[in-house]
Amino acid sequence: MPRAVLPWLLIFGLGAAWTGWRAYADALDRFLQDTSIAQRMLSQKAVQHEAVLATLSALSHPPAPERLYPSLQPAMPQLRGIGQLRDGAWTGSRAEPPGLAAALGRARAAGRPAALALDEARYWLVAPSGWSLLVDARGLVAPADLPPGLRNLDLSIGAAPLRLLDRQPGEVRGIAMEFDKTLGAASQPFRLRSARTLTAADAPWGAWGAWALASALLAAGLHAWRRNRADTRRRQEEARLAALARLGTLGEMTAGLAHELNQPLTAILAHTRAAARLLDDEDERPAVRQALAASAEQARRAAGIISRLRALVKPSGPARRAAVDPDALAASLRFLREADLQARGIRLSWRNASPGARPLGDPVALEQILHNLVQNAADALAGAPGARQIALQGEAQDAAYAFSVSDTGPGIAPDALPRIFDPFYTTRAQGMGLGLTLCETLAGSMDGRLEARNLQGGGACFTLRLPLAGAAP
Repeated sequence: MPRAVLPWLLIFGLGAAWTGWRAYADALDRFLQDTSIAQRMLSQKAVQHEAVLATLSALSHPPAPERLYPSLQPAMPQLRGIGQLRDGAWTGSRAEPPGLAAALGRARAAGRPAALALDEARYWLVAPSGWSLLVDARGLVAPADLPPGLRNLDLSIGAAPLRLLDRQPGEVRGIAMEFDKTLGAASQPFRLRSARTLTAADAPWGAWGAWALASALLAAGLHAWRRNRADTRRRQEEARLAALARLGTLGEMTAGLAHELNQPLTAILAHTRAAARLLDDEDERPAVRQALAASAEQARRAAGIISRLRALVKPSGPARRAAVDPDALAASLRFLREADLQARGIRLSWRNASPGARPLGDPVALEQILHNLVQNAADALAGAPGARQIALQGEAQDAAYAFSVSDTGPGIAPDALPRIFDPFYTTRAQGMGLGLTLCETLAGSMDGRLEARNLQGGGACFTLRLPLAGAAP
């Protein structure tokens, strides 16, 4: 199952990144929309000031500012005073502000009202007609009327910005979002700045949790599918190797039987011929000669049958040889055997001491030899105390490449070591004694050599030496 963790982390990471990006994009879109709504609300208030001034300027007999202010103030909470500068004389509900004459000059030059800031919150809006409104920006819009998604909102009227909304401390860490926009009133082009910081609380934890569960199920399903496919491939490869082993065993068994039977058959034939030559009795000679001739003919037939059987299972030609990649061969072997060895508590390791070196051999035969050697080492480790390990190593040695398979088992008995490759010799109760014989035969067909020895620290080591690709013959 740990092998499924990395795919799950990859799938979850990609999905979480996409979900987080979408959540940020949605939050940014809502932030921009909320800021635009606040800007429109404030712009409407600013335009309302222009409309009031335009109305007062159009009146031929307007009321006095002192009387007009109480009637307008309830409908315009931001209004703090009204006044008029006419023929150089000021009348109003508030004292004449400093710089009023200059502001009036700007308004008449521009043909529209001009703003005269008193501080960060208050300003006079002076029309070309001389009518003026004192506005307190803190009363333009109530904080409760602003979109709830906004956090900090500043309006720049004077030298310092006015904080209209303060819902998030400035020292909060996270992803900062800022947006500046000017009010939509030509006479009051104040800059509106909106800011918000996305914190961990704004992260899409629910979506991430759901995706973590979904991706875990997906990764587990993918891992199960890959494991089933690998098991199927492993079983197919094991069946193929088993078939090759059975065929090779049959060939070795036939060769062994032919070797064992040819000797007595040859002896029978020789003795029969000798008897035929030694018959001196004239009376019995025809019958004995006929019987001996029939025996000789049957012996020849038996020898011919065995020869044909041996030729049937004998390889038709020399083994195919090519440069073999030791790492790929070891990877295939570990793929086939690692699951079974782990279940038996055996660790199989591979070390290539000569990267880049390539042995010459038949890949199928070479795989079969190493498979048998690893299987024998695993059988030798059954019941062995301590750490159970099989070390597979490849190394270039002069003009040869050597594969070695060593184990931490009890080793090979001294009396069995000289006969370890003899046909039908085995130290196991249920063994046929043909596995190592087959390995030695396959090694010889590739111009290789298979050797066995005991290690000083315990355990056995089998070494297969093959010609090295590219080496001088």
